[in-house]
Amino acid sequence: MAIRSERGEETLSLPVAVAKALERSLADRSEPPSSRAELVYVLSEVEGNCARRRVESLLDRRDYSSQEMERKLRDDGYPGRLCSELVARYVEAKLIDDRRYADVFVRSKLSAGWGRCRIELELARRGIEVGELPGWPYDYLDPEDEGERAFEVALRRSFRGRDPYAQCVRFLMGRGFSGAVASSAARRVLDEDDGGS
Repeated sequence: MAIRSERGEETLSLPVAVAKALERSLADRSEPPSSRAELVYVLSEVEGNCARRRVESLLDRRDYSSQEMERKLRDDGYPGRLCSELVARYVEAKLIDDRRYADVFVRSKLSAGWGRCRIELELARRGIEVGELPGWPYDYLDPEDEGERAFEVALRRSFRGRDPYAQCVRFLMGRGFSGAVASSAARRVLDEDDGGS
């Protein structure tokens, strides 16, 4: 968007939603802003309202970690300061809650057959330190049970070809199981396949 002032023409980079809302807001006024300062004020109001609507729209669909939400807003083109302040307000109001998000995320990924390593990595990518999650890992998984979980996940797949053992190990490690757990589970799966033949 380009604006003219006594200094010449300035170009503003705005999210599409903000540009459209600003255009509507300016069209609804009886007269255009009389100064650059007034225009900047109107713009900041419109930008804040659009960003709030965007956050609420996203939260209506699913939960987000605070870092994910801030990244979404920045990717949409909102200024960093506004993103940080807005996310902080939603965190304070408990509408964005990293602990709640992490708890739901961990439980859903465990039921999807993910291993501990991948869950920890994905939480870190979302800005959540797994060490700050109360009860991690013992309230969520039994380290003694990790091998059994890997075995059950691997049983759902068929491993054929030149090296089914390596295929199974790669698959399980991709799911986030450690190399030792994946190797042990792969041996069990292949032993069961050989025994069943």
